[in-house]
Amino acid sequence: MTVQRIQLQRKKNKKIYFTGDFHLGRPDRNSSLKREKKIISWLNSINNNAQDVFLLGDIFDFWFEYDNVIPKDNLRFLSTISNMIEEGINFHYFLGNHDLWIRSYFKDLGIKIYKEPQEFEIDNKIILIGHGDGLGDGDLGYKFLKKVFFKNKIFQFLFKWIHPDIGIPLGRYFSGSKTKINISENAKKNDDRIINYCREYLKNEEVNFFIFGHSHFKNEYKISKESTYFNCGEWINGSSYLEYDSSKFKLIDY
Repeated sequence: MTVQRIQLQRKKNKKIYFTGDFHLGRPDRNSSLKREKKIISWLNSINNNAQDVFLLGDIFDFWFEYDNVIPKDNLRFLSTISNMIEEGINFHYFLGNHDLWIRSYFKDLGIKIYKEPQEFEIDNKIILIGHGDGLGDGDLGYKFLKKVFFKNKIFQFLFKWIHPDIGIPLGRYFSGSKTKINISENAKKNDDRIINYCREYLKNEEVNFFIFGHSHFKNEYKISKESTYFNCGEWINGSSYLEYDSSKFKLIDY
């Protein structure tokens, strides 16, 4: 897959941040609210030196926009991001497998939306960024569901006609929001799948850094002499993010 590269000029003394897999809404409202407040605290802590913030998907455990309605939970989080954008901080949102049904609301807030992995060039470094779902070999069941149902405009249109008081809880139920996410061997397998995708990508494209989420497996891995892979982890069992300044990338636990 060849994508058009986006040039991003980092300002002096400013940093760029990468994080994701907040899964807001999971597994219950009280746990999600506690996590939301921690995420807001982190956003406030980077407010003075952040230039760009990359959200790597699955920010919400389920999201659906009706024409005139959005889920009312997590308005504190959205308000914090809106205020940061007003202060000149750029937000980039890579849609994950739990928040595929985002439409125009986040664009209206000023957030840049990406549906597929995207190449960036920052400080002469070529970086491929994405969520990570459905990449590489395997995971055929999910790939089938994503193509036939989740990306199907007819299915989304029909879902829109379910009343929000029914549709949103129903969506959360089918997304598995009531169950806990544990770091397991499956997380490592998902991470290995993304790494293998990155190896294949290197056969056709020159990339210095790969930055992904999805697997919930925080990782820094040297793919080749010139290329490093980062997975930013998650915020359910941890609270990790990737920070970049002019000299290096660093995985940090908040």
